[in-house]
Amino acid sequence: MTDPAAHRGYTLAGWRVVSAIALPELASWTGDDRAPDLEIVLGPVPDALDAPRLRTPVAQIEASGRARFGIASVGTYLVEPGRITIDPHMAPDAPDVRLFLFGTPFGIACHQRGLVPLHASTVEVDGEAVAFTGASGVGKSTLAAAFQRRGHRLLGDDVAPVQVNGEQALILPGIRRVRLWEDSAQAAGWDVAALEPCRVGMSKFSHAPENSFAEAPLRARAIVHLERQPRSVGEASFRRLRGRQAVRRASDEIFRLRSLRALAGDAEALVRSARLAGAIPQHFVLTRPHRFEDLDTHVDMILETIRRDG
Repeated sequence: MTDPAAHRGYTLAGWRVVSAIALPELASWTGDDRAPDLEIVLGPVPDALDAPRLRTPVAQIEASGRARFGIASVGTYLVEPGRITIDPHMAPDAPDVRLFLFGTPFGIACHQRGLVPLHASTVEVDGEAVAFTGASGVGKSTLAAAFQRRGHRLLGDDVAPVQVNGEQALILPGIRRVRLWEDSAQAAGWDVAALEPCRVGMSKFSHAPENSFAEAPLRARAIVHLERQPRSVGEASFRRLRGRQAVRRASDEIFRLRSLRALAGDAEALVRSARLAGAIPQHFVLTRPHRFEDLDTHVDMILETIRRDG
């Protein structure tokens, strides 16, 4: 069993995190000794919550804001304001436990604290943040890794916490790793034999390139919604989104939007979606073939489009 006293002082989304398990995906906390914003502890999790507003095969959310999330072979997670309790069904330091911790439980914790998590991988361009969103498998992480190889810093992968302050949106430093399937990892030049699989027995790997992550929040400059060209043929193309189209597409990419609706109500979820979209200057759809040899060309296209339309 992991020693709860051995792992203190991580940071995530600007929070001070205290954890009972090691979290190599996070940077060390270097700030003051204030009380932690989020505690991650090991302990029992109830089998069910009382009268949940949302009930799915893996998640339940109460009107009080408590949430329960469970994966049968991995563990269950109880998410309360300021605390996530993990009841692991395998070794608590297994990568599977952390993989799911930084998914739904992290997303719900963001919603509880008023942040808007995007299902996105995020990179730095000219001192600002560009988020790549889209369905799982569309190539968000692969594209972010291509930007990193070109010298751009990363803010995080998969879940991007956003703080909306009036007319400005800040993307906060997130989870400091990139996850790629084996073919994408090899195309990126990773030595997969030296990397930790995201789950035991899975051919998807987690990597944290050294000195490649931004330490401070960055103003959100653009969202690029990725779509895959059917059959990976043809050329890449951009389409600018404005107004209601931008709001609707940004709302669709909020991570665990159903959880936000259960926690805050439909009206508040709509308000947060509109504020998010309005605070980000540029919204695009990029339709592209999924070919590794085209990645540098797509990086150039994105840079040119964002800089020209800014």
